[in-house]
Amino acid sequence: MIFRQAPKTLHTALCTRELAFVLPVHPDARQAEVIIGITIHNQAHHLSRTLASALSQTLVEQGKAVVVILDDQSADDWQIQCGIPLPHPKVVVVKGICGSAARARNALLDFVDMNFLNARWVARLDADDTLASTESVSVLCRAGDLNDSIYVLGSNHLTLNGKQLDRDNIADPRILQNTQGIQAFIDDFCLQDAAQELPSCNLVLRCRSGIRYPDLRSAEDHWLVANLLIFRKHLGTIAPYPIYAAYSLGGAETTANRRSSHWLIQRQRLAEATRHWTTAIVHGKPMLGVGQEGLVWLENGEVWKRFYSWAMDVQEMQRLESLLNQCTAGFIPKPDWLCGEGGNIFCHYPNFDCFPVKETLPEPVVTLFLIQSYQQGVITSNIKRDNLRLTINGELVYIDIGKDIVNVTLSRFLDVSARLYCIGILGYSDHELTRRETIHCQHESLAKLPGFGLFYRQLVETLFPHCLLTNESKEIQYPGMRLDSDTALLIKTCAQDAPFLEDQVQHIVSQLSYPTRCKEIILLIDPYQGPFLRQFNEGNLTTVKDIAARLKAKGIINAILIAPSDAEVIRTTYSRWFDNSAIIETHTSQNAPLFAQIWAFDQVKTPYLLQCDADVLIGRQDFAHDFLNDMKLALQTEDVLGVGFNIPQSIVGFKPYQAGYGEFVAEIRFALLDSERLRSLLPIENPVRNGQFAYMWHRALQHQQRKTGMRCLRGGDSRTFYIHPQNSDKYHGDLPKIRDLVAQGIIPLGQQNQWDLIPGAGWSYPRRGEPLVFLMKGKGTSHAKLKRCFVSLARQVDQNFGLIIIEDGGEFIETWYIPHLLGGLLQRTTLIRHRSRQGHIRNIIHAVEEICLNPETLIVILDLDDCLMSEHVSAKLSQAYSEGADLVHGGLFRPEKPLQLYEPDYLSARTKGGANMWAHLRGFKKKLFERIPKAYFMVGGDWVDEVTDYAVMLPISELAENPLYIDDIFCYYHQRDPYSVEKKSRQSAILEEIFLKPALS
Repeated sequence: MIFRQAPKTLHTALCTRELAFVLPVHPDARQAEVIIGITIHNQAHHLSRTLASALSQTLVEQGKAVVVILDDQSADDWQIQCGIPLPHPKVVVVKGICGSAARARNALLDFVDMNFLNARWVARLDADDTLASTESVSVLCRAGDLNDSIYVLGSNHLTLNGKQLDRDNIADPRILQNTQGIQAFIDDFCLQDAAQELPSCNLVLRCRSGIRYPDLRSAEDHWLVANLLIFRKHLGTIAPYPIYAAYSLGGAETTANRRSSHWLIQRQRLAEATRHWTTAIVHGKPMLGVGQEGLVWLENGEVWKRFYSWAMDVQEMQRLESLLNQCTAGFIPKPDWLCGEGGNIFCHYPNFDCFPVKETLPEPVVTLFLIQSYQQGVITSNIKRDNLRLTINGELVYIDIGKDIVNVTLSRFLDVSARLYCIGILGYSDHELTRRETIHCQHESLAKLPGFGLFYRQLVETLFPHCLLTNESKEIQYPGMRLDSDTALLIKTCAQDAPFLEDQVQHIVSQLSYPTRCKEIILLIDPYQGPFLRQFNEGNLTTVKDIAARLKAKGIINAILIAPSDAEVIRTTYSRWFDNSAIIETHTSQNAPLFAQIWAFDQVKTPYLLQCDADVLIGRQDFAHDFLNDMKLALQTEDVLGVGFNIPQSIVGFKPYQAGYGEFVAEIRFALLDSERLRSLLPIENPVRNGQFAYMWHRALQHQQRKTGMRCLRGGDSRTFYIHPQNSDKYHGDLPKIRDLVAQGIIPLGQQNQWDLIPGAGWSYPRRGEPLVFLMKGKGTSHAKLKRCFVSLARQVDQNFGLIIIEDGGEFIETWYIPHLLGGLLQRTTLIRHRSRQGHIRNIIHAVEEICLNPETLIVILDLDDCLMSEHVSAKLSQAYSEGADLVHGGLFRPEKPLQLYEPDYLSARTKGGANMWAHLRGFKKKLFERIPKAYFMVGGDWVDEVTDYAVMLPISELAENPLYIDDIFCYYHQRDPYSVEKKSRQSAILEEIFLKPALS
């Protein structure tokens, strides 16, 4: 089956122009001094006349000029209709993705500057116009050279439907180079619909002058020429004769523009803007610049900006004032605002020493600016060199106060990062990267920028350093652990323990290894094969030995002791312990084990011995509690022989260790013994019955205690305890669950103060009733990733949330420290550690339907090997909850795909390849999930076990009434290794089945 992807459609995205030569370029063309530039977009009809007039120019025939055609995504057959064979030695064809006339003209100017290094002039010629004579271009270029100008403006005939009209558009320097005259002229054609316009199409520009058209869809050439005539009239030349070109009034672009209200609006705006410009000049204001929003000047040591009437209103002023007032960094000025007479709006701020941005910027300067931008929540959209300055301290400042300053979103942040990277790092033109129509995805376009993917990843990870994993942190397993060189742990087992031994040993070792780990961890195997006292299975000694070998190979235990069956060893041991070498039976007269345990005691050489049965369940309510140190301190009293391990208490706190004279009996199941004091009491009395000793070692020792006054204490801190399951309960179906709950120190009331396990006491995981709950899943997640995940939660400013953590079948060695790592989060966490994997769907159902109590709870998925990024994620989720959102997504960042945005599309996502419904961060209300038929979580009669995010989120998106996407912060850091071809193929087949399910809406 083929994975169903969302169809590619034409959309607007940030992309480069992809300028390139289309046809081979004649070597002489590269040496041209003059370029006749023609931009085209589906304009084949008149191009042959236009091109013929260009090729007839004297400069072209002399080899001093060439024609450069920039094709802006034409779909017609202009190359066939152009009237000349291509390639042509005098014609250079360039292609590009521009999107408008202004952008195409700027692209041509940039391309010439970069690729025709000998060129001095670029002469504009529209694709539906013609040059008036063979000398048109040479006359204007000579005039410009003579006056050392950067631009030359000529005159044009007017044609309509191929016929020349009886009026010409003459470039009169008496009007155009007179401040008051130019303003009256502009008012006439903009406001009074006068026949004569600015002769803007007759423009010849000096190469590398930096003159570019404003990014407008109408009247962009008039805006440019008006600016040149008013502010740089002394740098230009007006050449009224001979006539430069024949301008067609029926041009496709012009005709379309004249039919639009936008055409009229742009002319009205031009009239107002130039009126402000000329007024400022008349009043002698030291101008700093003008643009599409207003004009800027210097006055009394302050930078002032006056906004055009259409460019700013009171509401927008208040928005900007509020936004900029929240900025604490100096990457953008914080202006004062003034609303003058007639509603005129001004802003001003103190001038500061600075330098213009030339070609490129140091990477740290770019990075700092972008970091400040994100952290302050402000995006400066109109990134170009004119709007940027460098302070004397080398910091970058954005100076263009206006509507292009907006609140941060992830899309805007990516945009501004890419734009500034292009300008500052790559040295690209200001016009190279902008939003255009394309069929390419945003990340595909940005990936073409050399080095940008790595730059952006490092930028984002600099913003959120807690997301990074260093090689050192990956190796940490037990931070803060201490080694007790005086104590050995001895775990006692026999053939009957085979079914649960591997899990139990790992449970015991992990629960007892923090904060202090015993020097040696020894597994004692009693080789006796039955019949057993209180026998509950047949026993399997071979399996027990195999398990022991695996445990040792994994480093869980250090040593294996197998009690010998040699009669002499038995006699020697009994002689030392009971002063009786006649007995060789390993068990007591009641068939209780004896020899194996006391023989093992003799093998351990540490001063202290912590011994326990292999079936004990150990509870830790606080892993910081040093239970071993407490017990060893209690042994410091000279009449104390041993300390029993505590049991679950009903009273929280420390219960003093105590015992009467000669009491208590040593806790055979679980106790810390003083090995040297124990040996000092040997031999001890143990009566013989029917050729076997009567007592187990602890009962024999009790009789000796009563004679000597030695004591074995009980008591201790309630934070650490053990429970002993009776043989009849070891096959109880809930035993793995009970072991997990005991390990966390979660005890029902009926189990308190009891040694033996009470399976029916009401064992259950804590329920969650918070409005916001993070559901966290994983298996065998590394210590470093767990810590990263939990740190990201602890960093949240709003801590009003609960946690459900499901560890789905990881080893004990990988999961025991989860409660400790949670720290302060533990008190509002439900931790479920499955011994065997249950699968994603079953775990989600269990968490949502059984652990969460409130149908309104917003349940947010967070994988244990991922983490939250911003410290405001939970606050944003709570805000979404308060606004009634029943489905929430948040901004995802994947370091292996740093340029990809995962914006959800909530409309008919099932038909759009999922439309990013799967993407983290994702959350939904409990009541929404419970409305989904379970069949939607199944394929082929089985629970979906891969792409479960699609299986869950697609039906939820169809039921949701108020979905919401949090896109103003980075929410979720998700990193994974690439999937194999086999896995992708398997997932594609499952997805196809999911997509075919009927929509629930």
